[in-house]
Amino acid sequence: MLKKRSLYILLFNSLLFGVMLGAGISEALFVMPTWFKAPPTSLLLIQERASSAMSFWIPLQMAVLGTLISSLVLNWRAPARRMLIAGALGVYALVWVATGAWFAPEIMSLSSLAAQGPYDADLAARGSRWLQLSWGRHALLAFGWVLVGTAISKWEAAS
Repeated sequence: MLKKRSLYILLFNSLLFGVMLGAGISEALFVMPTWFKAPPTSLLLIQERASSAMSFWIPLQMAVLGTLISSLVLNWRAPARRMLIAGALGVYALVWVATGAWFAPEIMSLSSLAAQGPYDADLAARGSRWLQLSWGRHALLAFGWVLVGTAISKWEAAS
């Protein structure tokens, strides 16, 4: 039963990783570009969306972290899966560090600016840079998801 549970949690983690990556890419393509279209006025869109975004992203992030840690614990005796899951957890931690160190403070700084006045090219450039660098986070998350998927594929070979 424990072996099946470890597989189910790993599968659930993969599903959550996919939801997180898909939602992040969708926002990067369809939502976030509008934030920086005509700053400072368009920056109001960040503030308008902040509460609903946090109520989606925070539980999702916690669920991904929880299932990653659970998967690591439950697969500890399977070295091939353990290394892959630990790698995914490391990549995930790296994304969290980058988010906390620069992405979150920068978007909070941009969203707190006065939303009045003429178009500001410097703010647009800051927003564009933030958006472009966010693709690095998506790439890292995709790599983490691949590691989790590879761990799943090792299931029968290792069990």
